[in-house]
Amino acid sequence: MSASEPDQVLAPRAAQGDRRAFDTLVRRHYAGLVQAARSFGIPETDVDDVAQETFIAAWKALAEYDPDRPFRAWLFHIGLNKMRDLLRFRKVRHFLFGALGLQGDDEAPDGAEAPQVADPVAGPERAVAARRELDLVVRTLDRLERGQREALVLTAIVGLSQPEAALAMGVTPKALERRIARGRAALAALIDT
Repeated sequence: MSASEPDQVLAPRAAQGDRRAFDTLVRRHYAGLVQAARSFGIPETDVDDVAQETFIAAWKALAEYDPDRPFRAWLFHIGLNKMRDLLRFRKVRHFLFGALGLQGDDEAPDGAEAPQVADPVAGPERAVAARRELDLVVRTLDRLERGQREALVLTAIVGLSQPEAALAMGVTPKALERRIARGRAALAALIDT
């Protein structure tokens, strides 16, 4: 088995129980899922968990994978659902903790966001600057309608093709194009203000 084999060859092998084929798919797509999770505003403490949960769910559902569909689109569809579930859970938890006068484990005592630990390998200044830039991008993207944000993250940040992103989101290619165009226009308006 070669690491250069396409997903459409590896995925059916993985569905038949070939762990090496699945490990190759994990190595190939893990960074993209992590990048998508960060871009969707998943807290850094949960990014790896979301990616791992996506691959666990994919492993369990491989028998249902249709090899005529792009594997990456199928995988990111699962990943998007995991990210949505986590964000929904965090919103409910935040609401409940707020209503009860409690604070979540990811908040500082004064209600401010808990500080993030910078990656020492990248150098402290670069890591802080990169984190600030990513936070700004995430906050700006978070102001978009969910479908627009997902379309832009999957195509512009993660690098899925438009047909793959449309499949991942469960929309038509034309609907995806509209979401991208509207998302870009909304982003431009947000940046200009």
